[in-house]
Amino acid sequence: MFIKHFVRILTREELPDQDVIVFFDIVQSVVPTKVLTAYDEEKVRVGVEVMAYTSEDNEGDMWIYEIILESQIDEEEGDEISQELAIEFEEMDFSFEASVEV
Repeated sequence: MFIKHFVRILTREELPDQDVIVFFDIVQSVVPTKVLTAYDEEKVRVGVEVMAYTSEDNEGDMWIYEIILESQIDEEEGDEISQELAIEFEEMDFSFEASVEV
């Protein structure tokens, strides 16, 4: 069974590249061992990505920035990421989500 672990922020406006980097840096600083790392055939690290895509709901367009994780974050890690995002992006309206196994 495939389970996708992730953290993501949802906004009503597209983020500048620098803000996407800040989001990634915050997640990596809290859960560095859980951020999915890809390797090529020669076992060389080829990087980690923040996937960006759009969606919409009843309130309009949404921009979603998602980081795939090796494993689920726990409640304390989620709270810490959320608090750091709130400080960094205090003037921006956003939602923070994390995957949960049920």
